[in-house]
Order: sequence, then C-alpha cells, then structure tokens
Amino acid sequence: MMTFRTLPRRSLLSLTTGVSLILAGACFARPVMGHAASAGKHRTTKAVSKPGSQASAAVRPAAHPRKTSMEARGEEQIVVKSNVHRTPSGVTGRDVGGGLMKKQTSTVAVSTVTRDFIAAQSPASSSYELLRMVPGTNVAMSDPYNMQSGNFIVRGLNGDEIGFLMEGAPLNNVGTYVTLPSQYPDGDNIDSETLQPTTVDLTAPMIGAAGGLTSMTLRTPSDKFGGQVSATFGSYNTYRQSVRIDSGLIGNSGVKFYVGYSHLLGDNWRGPSSPYHRDHIDFKLQKDWGKIGTSKLVVSYTDYQLDMLTTPTLAQYRADGKNYNYSNKFTGTNPSYYKLHGEEAGTIIVSAPTNLNLLNNSLKIDITPYLYHSWGGFAYGSVLPNSGNAFYGNTPVSLDMSGVPSHGASTVVNVPTVFDIEHPGINTVVSWRKGINTLKAGYWFDYTRQTYETTYGGVSASGAPLSLLGSYSTNARLKNGTEYKSTDWLTTTYTHGLYLGDEIRAFNDRLLAEAGVKLVWIHRPGENYLPGPQSDVGQNAFQVTPQVGFRYQFTPEHQIFLSGNTAFRMPTANSMFNSYNGATGNLLIAGNNQQKNEFSISEEIGYRYTGKELMATVSFFNYNFTNRQISTAAIINGGSVNTFINAGGETGRGVDVEIGTRPWHHFRPYLSGEYLRVTTDNNLQVGNDYLPTAGKIAVRAPKWSASLGLNYDDGSLFGNVNLKYIDSQYSTFMDDQSLPAHTNVDLAVGYRFRSFSHLKQPELRLNIQNLAGSTYLSGSNSVTGAAHATRGIHGTMIAGSDPTYYLGAGRAFIGTFTVGF
Repeated sequence: MMTFRTLPRRSLLSLTTGVSLILAGACFARPVMGHAASAGKHRTTKAVSKPGSQASAAVRPAAHPRKTSMEARGEEQIVVKSNVHRTPSGVTGRDVGGGLMKKQTSTVAVSTVTRDFIAAQSPASSSYELLRMVPGTNVAMSDPYNMQSGNFIVRGLNGDEIGFLMEGAPLNNVGTYVTLPSQYPDGDNIDSETLQPTTVDLTAPMIGAAGGLTSMTLRTPSDKFGGQVSATFGSYNTYRQSVRIDSGLIGNSGVKFYVGYSHLLGDNWRGPSSPYHRDHIDFKLQKDWGKIGTSKLVVSYTDYQLDMLTTPTLAQYRADGKNYNYSNKFTGTNPSYYKLHGEEAGTIIVSAPTNLNLLNNSLKIDITPYLYHSWGGFAYGSVLPNSGNAFYGNTPVSLDMSGVPSHGASTVVNVPTVFDIEHPGINTVVSWRKGINTLKAGYWFDYTRQTYETTYGGVSASGAPLSLLGSYSTNARLKNGTEYKSTDWLTTTYTHGLYLGDEIRAFNDRLLAEAGVKLVWIHRPGENYLPGPQSDVGQNAFQVTPQVGFRYQFTPEHQIFLSGNTAFRMPTANSMFNSYNGATGNLLIAGNNQQKNEFSISEEIGYRYTGKELMATVSFFNYNFTNRQISTAAIINGGSVNTFINAGGETGRGVDVEIGTRPWHHFRPYLSGEYLRVTTDNNLQVGNDYLPTAGKIAVRAPKWSASLGLNYDDGSLFGNVNLKYIDSQYSTFMDDQSLPAHTNVDLAVGYRFRSFSHLKQPELRLNIQNLAGSTYLSGSNSVTGAAHATRGIHGTMIAGSDPTYYLGAGRAFIGTFTVGF
C-alpha cells in the first residue's frame, strides 16, 4: 500500500511550476525531426526459417554483434545501429568490464558504471553500492536492501567529504554534508553513475567535497510508448514491485517523459523489527529544441519508515556477533526496546536543467534550478526521572509528566529528533568558444533553511511510542506548557559562488589544458531556542579555490593526464550550538562559531590506455588537509548524533589502477585496486591536553583494497560475480583499535527469454548478496581519539572510549522477474 505523506506546500508549488514552464515551451517549439527509431535499440527476434537459409542469415543477429575497431573506440558516443541490441533494462552487452569502465578523456581520474553493470545488481542497490567496485571506494553497508545507514569512503576520505549530484542538483545536507542514499533515485532508472575521486568540477554547485564528486544521470525517456514491470522476492520477507511507463514522443512537440514507481517492504536481516517500507517515484521529462538544446524536468520522491539496527563496539561484536541487537521485549524500564529506535522521513528532489547551444555552438548556456526538500526524523529510547526534575538547556526545570505514562521506577520515553530541510538553488554557466579557447563564467546561488528539534514523548504499556516523531499531546512539557526539548535550533545558509575558467584544445584536440577559479561566499545565521549563553550565532566564510588540469592524447590509444585542485568547507551547522545533558545540565559539546574552515590541496597524474579489446587506467595522487574535519557519532542524552572532530593536518598518497576488457567469448573481466597511505600530521587536542597522534595512520584509511569482477552475457544467459577486498583500517587516532580486513562476494545469474506478443524479453534474475554468508564489520560508525586510556603530551591521563561499527549485511537471496512492454 502506498503510504505517502502530504507534500509540503512549498515543494508542491515548486514542482508544479517547473512542470508548467517546460510544458508551456512545447506550445511554440519547432517540430523535432529525425529522432532515432527505438526499434533499432532492441535486439530483434529470431525469424523462424530453415537452417542455413538466406532468410535465416539475414534476419538472425548475433547475441552481441562484433564491432570494428573504429566502433569500439567510439563506443561511448550515442550512435544508434540496428545491429546493437539493447534490452528493456538498457543492457547492451558491449560495455567494458561488464559496465564498470567507460572511455574517459578528462584531465582528472574518472570512473563510470553503466546500465550493463547497474541492471545486473539487486534492484534495491543504492548509489553507494553501485560504485563499490571502482578503485578507491570503501563502501560500508549494513543491510542487504540498503535501507539502513552506512558509509561511502573514497581514498580514505569519509562520505561527508564526497559531493553527490543528481542531474546537476546537489544532494548533500548543507548543514552536516552527510548523504542518504536510500532517498536517491532507484537503480532501475539510473543510466550511469560517475565518480571523480578527490576532485570536483569547477562549475559544480558544491562545496565541502574534497573527497570527490559523484554524479547520477537518469535514463532518457524513450521515443516510443512502452515501459517495464518487475517483481522481486527475497530473504527476510522482502518483496519489491516496480513499474515504469514511457510516454513516447508527444506528437511533434519534442516532449517525452516517463514515470516510475517502486514499493519495497521487508524485515530487518537481524534482530527484531517491524516491517520497513519504502515508496519511491522517479519522473523525467525532456523537451528537445532541435539544434538549440534541451530542457529537462527530473523529480525523485521518497517516503520510508524503518526500525534502526545497532552499531556495536568491537567488544560487543566479539561477544555477540550478529546477535547484538535491540531488545525484542519491553520490561517497562528498558529504553533498548526495538520499537523505540525508529526512523521515518520523506524527500523530494527536483532538477530542471536547460542546455542551450547558440551562435553555431559558439555560445553555450547551462541553467539548472533545483530543489532538495527533506523532512521527518529518527528516534531512540531514553529515561526521565519520575520526579520530573530535569534540565532545559542549562536551566533546571520541573516537568509536567501527565502525558507521559510511567511503567517503572523511571519513565521510559521516546526521544525523536525531527528535522526539516529546504534547499533550493540555481546554477548558471555560460561558455564562449573562439578558436582553440573556451571561456567559462558562471554564478551559483544556494539557500538552505533547516530546523532540528528533539523532544521527549510517551510510551505505551507495550513499549510502542505514542507518536514516533512526537506530538504536543504526548510529549513531556514544562509547567508553563512549553514542550521539553534538548535540541531546538534553526539555521539558514546563503551561498554565492562565482566561476571563471578557460579551456584550450590544441593539436586537433590532442591537448586539453584548463584552468579556473571558484570564489565562494557563505553566510550562515543561526538561532538557538534553548536557554543558555547562546541565542543568535552565525558563521561566515569567503574562499578562493583554484584548479588546473592537462590531458594529452599521444595516439588514439594512449593518453596522460594531470591536475591540481583545491577545496574547502565550513564547520557543520550544529557545531555552533551547545549540547547539554538533560539529566544533569552538564555541557556535553561546546558550541563554537569561530572554528576554522577545512582546506585541502590535491594533485594527480595518470595514464590511460584505450585499445580495441582492453582499457586500463593508473593514477597517482597526493592530498593535504588543514583543519581536517572528521565525521563521527556522539552519544547525546542516550542517542547517537553526528558531530565532527578537528583533526588538524592530514596527508594522503596512493595509486589507483583499473583494467577492463570488451567482450571475449561473451566474458568481460574487470580488475581494480588501490594502495593508500594517509597520516595524521598533528597531535589531537582533547580538553587542555593533546593525544600524541602526529605521524599515526589516519582513521578509515585501509592500506590495500581490490575488486575483481567477471561478467558473462550472451544475450540470453547472463551473470556476474563481484569480489571486494578491504584491508584492516584504524578506528582511533591513536591507532590502538582497528576493524579487521574483510572480503565480500556477490553473485548474479539470470536468463532473458524471447519477446512474444507485446512483452519484450522477459527476464529472470537471482542475486546473492554476501555469497559466503560471513559475519564481518563493514566499517566504522564512530571514531575516537583512543580506545584505551592514554597519557597526553602534557601528562594528563586521557580516558579512552570505544568506536562503534557497522555490521556487514548477512547473506540474502533476491529473485527478480522483469519484462518490458
């Protein structure tokens, strides 16, 4: 059953306005002629004829037609040929490495996964998981269906350092920089996903992405009416249904669109839980203006609810393994009951890019308005004294507990943190080409308004929250009727960016040289509504971030590239505000709006080989940070809250390699790997002393990682096996605790049947996640200074604290039936 909540009025208004503007353009557009017939994109059905007859030879195509060397080198150009098949899922069977590599000509390292890989993965794969095989990635997922939180690390840099774009719209939370892949488009509708490690495009509407940039492109609507339906059944009582319908070209308007819907329902793979659900809609409309350009409207909507999983310490993992979970029984006094640890949220993402080519393509204008709006919250269990004595900020108060039932010596409460994030903006880039020069200039404006509130709500006799995200009637209140809160703040962030760059293409495009600079102004006022020394606070920043890059193509097969880039980011929004212990009033985290901005410099040099049968890339990189901001999780009043540590300087060096082949007897192998060494350059301040961390290996930076993929596809029978190895990695700055190395193997096998009637290539597929069924730690949820008590450089004995970890997802069998029409 669809359980969509009502869209906020401002999101709905933005969506309907964008649709109206683009559809209105169709009324005066010139007819678009010469659209490629989609029939040529699909594999033709074999004709029934006698063996060896001319009719048989003329009609029956090869499962994967062999291309000439010239076609192979130009494979990435969009050229429709009748002898190249494409399944309803978008698979061609030709992409290098089974869809894990693509021809690149950039001045920086780039990895791209295409439909040939994406379509063979589990239908519930997230944008994190789709990139798990490319070099330098360390993906920490905690459940087979990607509903739970996880992490995405690139070259030892945490997921909050990676920028995410969907059709030009930024997806990172501007206040905390974190990303939530369960809220992003379905893999069914993603055409490709690209990763640029430790570099960001000059004109990308993004800050704080020193770890790199990930860009998602959704599939283009089909020229003809049609669609696809799929049904998935899997382990842990999971099932998923999805449908996508393409409108085809609407008359001679040049307009076409599709809409896709999916519903996912299941149980957590470990521990007690209520069934989780996720409802999702993807929509893409495209208006072609002939030679002038294209306008698009892309909308992605998600609504989900789940019970969260535990993140154990190393000792808890060793003692209980996958059995370390929230309690399945409510005793009246235990806040660890699983129904008190839930999450419910909704997100709408809108991007409306327009790309115009004017004056014989000498002038290009790219305009991308966007909107990201997310609302909802997460909750955990805690206790309040029956006496009602507590602290409101740093002020002692007596609570009115009449709406909060007590079931024991203390009152177990549901503690939801509710958020609302409104994030519209617009990015405009103008390019002027004259001879070998292309001058680029642009302006980016971004506005973000976000609120966070943490309240304390009642729990029923069975342990269920009276309201998961809280309500006034069931929340604890002060005697004057004010809701009792431990967090209550608002921030607004205004970002202005200017771009200026120049690009030179010489020697018949063999040489590409580019340089540019981005100037960014940020103003962030904040209001804290809790009692205490803070009320109106703010942060301001101005930063210049230059970048330069070169690429030289010696021959059609050989090229080298090198680049230098800079990046920065402000401290997080919540770092401005104090956090207090609700029971004692003690200060837990001191707010500081004078923290220094993080700044990074990165360099890279690499070589690419693009041959008829093989493609390879090797890149050497170096980066250096000052005021490095490390994401971790702090326990605030019993709940886990994202916070950051200023780790000072950090230096990283390494090499990435990836190799893939074109089809050889229907096989397409792929290999990637990374060597990485990242060190902490400064001692870490703790209170009035310092931990001796200078020279230590940095957290979340495995020395070795490797991927091995093997794909087989003869047009009917297909399958792939993907292996990922991650070396051990430290989870404390003192290097006194680490999570062990681990290897994970995923398998997929399937068969495509012949089309019949109006049904196109029915397909059966089985995915097996974690083939070996191993229990392992996939990554660190929180990092600490030291796991054991350590003497600081000034003689203070600094207490240790345990990091927490994500437990890797258990084995899951996922069967999917898909058919086009």
